[in-house]
Amino acid sequence: MTNARQAGHGAKLAIVVEDESEWLAAFDFAAAGISALLLHCREDLEPFAELSRRKIPYQVQTGSPKLALPDFAEIVAALEQEQVEACFILSDSPFARLAALAADLIGISVFVLVTGTDQLANLAQRRKPSPDLFFLADSRLFPAALSDPRYGSTLLPTGHPGRDLFLRDRADRDPSFDDRSFGNGEAASRILSAIERWRCDALEHAEPDLSIIIPAYNEADNLPLVCQRLLDTFEGESIAMEILLIDDVSRDATYDVALEQMWRSPRIRAFRKPLPRGMGNGIRYGLLRARAAVVAVTMGDGSDEVVRIPEMFRQVSEQGMSLAIGSRYRHRRNYRHIPRLYRFWSFCFRLTARLTIGLKLKDYTNAFRVYRKDIFERYGPESGGFEISPETTFKAWFASRNVVEVDVCHLKRASGQSHFSFLAGGPGYGRILFKAFVNRLTGKWFTLDW
Repeated sequence: MTNARQAGHGAKLAIVVEDESEWLAAFDFAAAGISALLLHCREDLEPFAELSRRKIPYQVQTGSPKLALPDFAEIVAALEQEQVEACFILSDSPFARLAALAADLIGISVFVLVTGTDQLANLAQRRKPSPDLFFLADSRLFPAALSDPRYGSTLLPTGHPGRDLFLRDRADRDPSFDDRSFGNGEAASRILSAIERWRCDALEHAEPDLSIIIPAYNEADNLPLVCQRLLDTFEGESIAMEILLIDDVSRDATYDVALEQMWRSPRIRAFRKPLPRGMGNGIRYGLLRARAAVVAVTMGDGSDEVVRIPEMFRQVSEQGMSLAIGSRYRHRRNYRHIPRLYRFWSFCFRLTARLTIGLKLKDYTNAFRVYRKDIFERYGPESGGFEISPETTFKAWFASRNVVEVDVCHLKRASGQSHFSFLAGGPGYGRILFKAFVNRLTGKWFTLDW
């Protein structure tokens, strides 16, 4: 917990604990430098009293296993006297709710470890000098949490610190045991890191500058590499971004792997779109869930040079471009990994597009691109397959005339086979060319499909 020790140093929290696992989690936080006021009402937890700087008086009802709650005024007095920065709730119980109410009353922040869907649905955030934080303890909460606008900012995936201790012990005794629903044993470090960002007013913005959409079909082996490259690329950048992993109803474990990636960073969001399949359908699904005005599209196979995304983003956000295309064909070194047959058909499409549309580009069809969502303000995206790339190119051109190419190198696919088929994709490309030609003649996009 070296990183956790550094991150948590100096924080002063009131931690509500009610069972042994929560006491152990509190011990982990205390070891990391948290100054803790432990609130509890259980007599049988007395062996851990050395962690307490002050305890709320408790009572045990005679002849009953149920525990009486401490006086509400005593909780308020304790929080005020100790001048804690926040009240950390590790469970959803009457006592925990009472402590949260006391914190709300005096205006200090509440940190909540969210363990169930009902608790998630009832989260409220009140106006305070510093915001409340909510920590997701279980990956099974992810699908519901992603619809919350606070996700990635004050609603964060961390795992369950007390459960981590149990899982690590179980894994030590049984090497075949593997349950990642509660994270990968780093919950305490993630929580302490979030608390440090909270103290420094450095939490992520709820609305990012850039949304990166990654449509993925049977890419279970490649997604971890793509996510790592993206996180490394934006490390130290001032661009607030989010990564949207869109599983296209894969036949392998792509969606499960995408959910696991959410533990790596609160900037990663994983979705499973419904049928029908198709890269265009995946991108359209991502566009509806992208929170930024500018989006990037990159493939889940690792073939795109994602280190160029910041430059492409700046072309759009600072230079006034509506679309920045990752261009593979301006230098020979950039397309050496592209099959010759694919290069031939790309040449044919490029020549036809120049003659019919009047737009001169080296690469109309590369899916790797950054653009403003408002290029679809008049005519929304319609393609369900790979032809969504030239559709985006033409609609951006007709909407603004501001399209730029940025040199990128096409990389070798990390693993697996490409799902692109010229036979299947050809009619779609032809249809988009025809619609773009009609738009050039009439000034209107031909919306009737066939």
